[in-house]
Amino acid sequence: MDVERRLEVVEQENLLLRERIAFLEAILIDCARLPVEWGLTQQETRVFGALVNRELATKDTVMAALYSDRAGAEGEVEPKIVDVFVCKIRKKLKPFGVEIRTVWGQGYAFDPQTRATYRHASKAAA
Repeated sequence: MDVERRLEVVEQENLLLRERIAFLEAILIDCARLPVEWGLTQQETRVFGALVNRELATKDTVMAALYSDRAGAEGEVEPKIVDVFVCKIRKKLKPFGVEIRTVWGQGYAFDPQTRATYRHASKAAA
């Protein structure tokens, strides 16, 4: 294959990969317009989105949601930060009856009803 053809193939692959990354990031952090009274920060909203869009969010998943826009940041940040964010979010959401379960050794999760409520709201807001 000549150089020009190879370059064309690589450029097409890059375009497809960029589209796929954008799609996956949207799924990863997509969440509803959350109630302002919850007082979640932008980073906390990303964590909420990672939790609401899957049955179980591992620390790696939450780290990706937090730092997907900062290439290589995952290696610079301690995974313990996920626990800190979850603790802060729990404190803010508890008065509103929203609880985050710990699945020991695996990650964090919302109960199915909470997930359904906020996933539905997310689709309606889109």
